[in-house]
Amino acid sequence: MTNPVILELKDLTMQFGGVKALNQVSLSVKKGEILALIGPNGAGKTTVFNVVTGVYKPTSGEILFNGSSLKGKSRHRITKSGIARTFQNVRLFGDMTALENVLTATDVHNKSGLMGAMFTSPRSRREESASRKKAQEILEFIGIANRSDQLARNLPYGDQRRLEIARAMGTNPQLLLLDEPSMGLSPNKQTVRTFPSVAIQ
Repeated sequence: MTNPVILELKDLTMQFGGVKALNQVSLSVKKGEILALIGPNGAGKTTVFNVVTGVYKPTSGEILFNGSSLKGKSRHRITKSGIARTFQNVRLFGDMTALENVLTATDVHNKSGLMGAMFTSPRSRREESASRKKAQEILEFIGIANRSDQLARNLPYGDQRRLEIARAMGTNPQLLLLDEPSMGLSPNKQTVRTFPSVAIQ
């Protein structure tokens, strides 16, 4: 049985003034598939990720995720729908620990809300406990559980890259977009393991 397509780009175009960064790009990503975008600097690889995740609004074309259009959706709603990403340049909360960085992502699907968190409702306590457990498991999976109590800014660069992947995984994505994930990493250390679906730039 063929795995279903979870992401489909149809004739996607992104124009900045008179420059076309993307010109009628079409591709699809199936569930469980690892797909790489390969090309020289300036080819538009990161722009594809930015358009899919709502950073840019496409000039024309369609973006379908699990059959539904992402057109007009905010970045937050796209994340909640099941798409997560990393960036070329590490974007971590430097004054938070590795565990706290991942916890910021696991909160995406919590339902207790601000009032529940402020007054520590039973649901809020359950969700916080589950989030901490999940965050620790992700750090273990990525291979940096021993760094969980260290501030993100104090981590070696390679571990910062791993932490950014861990944080993206904290949103429980169906599709994980990794923008140059191996930058600064030793080639003998495996970083990308078994994800639902991965698109790598």
